[in-house]
Amino acid sequence: GLPRDHPESYHYYMWNEFFKHVDIDPQHAHVLDGNAPDLVAECQRFEDLIREAGGVHLFVGGIGPDGHIAFNEPGSSLVSRTRVKTLAYDTLEANKRFFGNDISKVPRQALTVGVGTVMDAKEVMILITGAHKALALAKAVEEGVNHMWTVSAFQQHAQAIFVCDEDATQELRVKT
Repeated sequence: GLPRDHPESYHYYMWNEFFKHVDIDPQHAHVLDGNAPDLVAECQRFEDLIREAGGVHLFVGGIGPDGHIAFNEPGSSLVSRTRVKTLAYDTLEANKRFFGNDISKVPRQALTVGVGTVMDAKEVMILITGAHKALALAKAVEEGVNHMWTVSAFQQHAQAIFVCDEDATQELRVKT
């Protein structure tokens, strides 16, 4: 994994873009450690932390243009748990911009919470911005639940909300 202080690591991103701006005890801020000696054990540790805390109260996330949530790319199980995931070529291509446009520098695997892990959260808020995500939003809310559009799983969540900008709604057939 990327070192914690690497500007493109998720750990670095979460600390610099979120945790340091909110009133949270650092002991209660948990990010998967992609440098753990045993990645499978790290994923289980994360699931255990969630369970011991009484579950996730609010999951906030975004989606990719292909409808993926976290690194649950098209074809991921909708009941998956936190795990090591091999990244799709499209994800590598989309992320090379963070690595000097050199796709060979993009990590090939990532640790991710599973769709099932997110579905267990009491509330889910998904942020969707940009016309490049409009098709994913339409698939998520206007078609059936489909593992090829993992974001569509939230149709079955009792307390899920999508917060979108106008551009992201361009493909919706039903306008409100």
